[in-house]
Amino acid sequence: MPGQSEVTMEEFRLMVDRAGLGLSDQELEELKPIYDLYAAYATQLHDINYGAEEMVVEFHPDWPGA
Repeated sequence: MPGQSEVTMEEFRLMVDRAGLGLSDQELEELKPIYDLYAAYATQLHDINYGAEEMVVEFHPDWPGA
């Protein structure tokens, strides 16, 4: 992750404990690489510069019949 380092195992453990997940050491070791991967993806999404474009969400009550 450019500009950002991966969280340490201790930081990850603190996040998991704070969330009340109560994972074992083995579960933490298995989950941390996945967390790091998705954190990198989230960073990429947050780094996108849309400029002056507006983001719009539309709702069509007659969908899918439209």
